[in-house]
Amino acid sequence: MTFDEILSTVDGKGNGLLPEGWGQGRALFGGLVGAVLFDHLQKSVAPGRVLRSFSLSFVAPAVPGPVSLTSEVFREGKSVMQAMVTARQEGQVVAAMLASMGAARESSVTVPAPNMPGMKAPQDSLVLPTIKGVTPDFLEFFDLRYAEGKPPYCGSDDANFTGYMGFREPPSTMSTAALIALVDTWPPSVLSMLKTPAPASSLTWTMELLNDPASRPADTLWRYQVHTDQCSDGYGQSQATIWDAEGKAVALSRQTFTVFA
Repeated sequence: MTFDEILSTVDGKGNGLLPEGWGQGRALFGGLVGAVLFDHLQKSVAPGRVLRSFSLSFVAPAVPGPVSLTSEVFREGKSVMQAMVTARQEGQVVAAMLASMGAARESSVTVPAPNMPGMKAPQDSLVLPTIKGVTPDFLEFFDLRYAEGKPPYCGSDDANFTGYMGFREPPSTMSTAALIALVDTWPPSVLSMLKTPAPASSLTWTMELLNDPASRPADTLWRYQVHTDQCSDGYGQSQATIWDAEGKAVALSRQTFTVFA
């Protein structure tokens, strides 16, 4: 199933179907789960609202099959809305997203967003290959390219990297849900330091939108830079910045992840 087809399985009551072929180990790809949750939240309770930030908790592994989504508005003011959407499978919560939506307003305060670093051109970057039975299944739907730094299991001394990300088959239009899916395609940053494969997964994920991604083409190759804050006791924290093809910062991302190595 394509990205657009997956989103379209969710009906007005929040009943949908998570697909086969988008796996990440024993669970479904977390970026897709986040995209499905936000898309339903926006369509059900926040049409026309602009996402400013979300916090997503992966409570339990989501798996292919039926899913039930429930949206709830906590508070809605003139400018800001706070809402939550949960995903359940077989009666158990598998993911929960708290989202803050906010309308633009005039302000005398302006602080520029981070500048995009110098990067190799996409055609000069290392394309992450997809290998059946080795790389996660969902990667066949995405185009990931390492500009600086190394892919997982290369024994690197540095957990930080830059790169490009896009859809192999772009959605019909770019959207916030599509960007959510794209940002989570990258593996936990510290995996590049390992020499052999090891399980790892996102525990919590926060993303903040600086600009509306829907104004960009669906086939955009987005720029990505991640910095690892620390990793110890099997848990790590990283922060990333996402720029569009013109070098304008569009989102900030932060994750706590687990690594079993």
